[in-house]
Amino acid sequence: MNLVLAARLARRELRGGLRGFRVFLACLTLGVAAIAGVGSVRAGLEAGMAQEGATLLGGDAAVELTYRRASAQERAWLEAAGEALSEVIDFRSMAVVGEERGLTQVKAVDAAYPLYGTVVLDPPMPLAEALAGQGGLPGAVMDPLLSERLGLAPGDVFVLGEAEFVLMAAIVNEPDNAGGGFGFGPRTMVLSLALDGSGLIRPGTLFESEYRLRLPEGADLAAAERAARAALEGSGLRWRDARDGAPGLRMFVERLGAFLVLVGIAGLAVGGVGIAAAVRAYLDRKTETIAVLKTLGAETRLIYLVYGFEIGALTLLGVGMGLAFGVALPILFAPAITAALPIPADFSPHWRPVAEAALYGFLAAALFTLWPLTRAGEIRAAALFREAATGVRRWPRFTTILATAVILAVLVGSAAWLTGAASLTLWAAAGIGAAFAALAATGYLIRRLARVLARARALRGRPVLR
Repeated sequence: MNLVLAARLARRELRGGLRGFRVFLACLTLGVAAIAGVGSVRAGLEAGMAQEGATLLGGDAAVELTYRRASAQERAWLEAAGEALSEVIDFRSMAVVGEERGLTQVKAVDAAYPLYGTVVLDPPMPLAEALAGQGGLPGAVMDPLLSERLGLAPGDVFVLGEAEFVLMAAIVNEPDNAGGGFGFGPRTMVLSLALDGSGLIRPGTLFESEYRLRLPEGADLAAAERAARAALEGSGLRWRDARDGAPGLRMFVERLGAFLVLVGIAGLAVGGVGIAAAVRAYLDRKTETIAVLKTLGAETRLIYLVYGFEIGALTLLGVGMGLAFGVALPILFAPAITAALPIPADFSPHWRPVAEAALYGFLAAALFTLWPLTRAGEIRAAALFREAATGVRRWPRFTTILATAVILAVLVGSAAWLTGAASLTLWAAAGIGAAFAALAATGYLIRRLARVLARARALRGRPVLR
């Protein structure tokens, strides 16, 4: 009976509209929307990297060697392990044009490169045609930043090591560049065969060789890794595969996503002040209503239920609107975001960040509405009338304080677990807690100071200043 009556009373109260709850809805909606939007962008980037892991890596799997190329026996095993093999040699050198020099990160490739994706050049031409060169000189393609610095145009000749190359085109897009790691200079790409006689690749020089494999569809990458380590034991190989095609980017996206989600939670916590203030102000205006209900025999439990139903319904509305905005905005701005990113992204709806944002929203609403709600419900009718006149506030019961602590612990624990950055989350929570403590202390001191000043002799007879 209490549930039915409470629902009926709550419905009647809400007929008057949302006046008094606009701040509540705005704070909750914006906080949830920020978390859902950031989480959706992060999930879209992770999904894109997972779908295009082979393209980002340049193959289904890659074996890296340092300061040497694979021996004939190692290369034979690698060729037998997959459907196709591509060798890529990476090193630094100086591109020389007359007296001008520029540091460049050279990528020497073979005819099989790229196994996945396409190198886009300007002027448009196949990579094989560009690297074939002209006039008896091997060809090269170059990052436009370096070619402009050296004053090179297609058809001009430059020197790498002891060999001459002719620039054929500028690199517009390199499919495996996002997972290629840090480079010390703009990219230059040549054929590995053209390096013979250049003096750049020989014993004692610093370079890395990478052997990329295209494996049969559905191949077990973990099993392929175990087989490679067993067959090439002692070679010093480093294994990477499409499960984590761009580990540096993945870590960056995870850290950035965790940081932005924490910023969203901090925003929700700041909005929680508005939530608590809105609920407290609303319940203060309902003081007479609550007092009358208690005078007519309403139990404290009924008061809790009536206003709990109201706040719960409005929380559902605020969280729902926040989730709608958080899901819609990444989809709406997907073309602009994708165009600005060096990696693919999938901005279709992802339900995990939506569920996380909803969890944070409900926990924050419960955290910041529990005290005002219980304070209004636990005070006797006569005390409520006196409180309205004197402004006296009493601390809630121990059970309410304990429940608040539990909700806070669940909120912080959920953020630490779901973001994957427990240390960052705990430090952020400590910072937010310190900010709340500082604000509360400041408010207390201002009230005390105002009370002292109001009684000062200098202000007597001056009601405006008092």
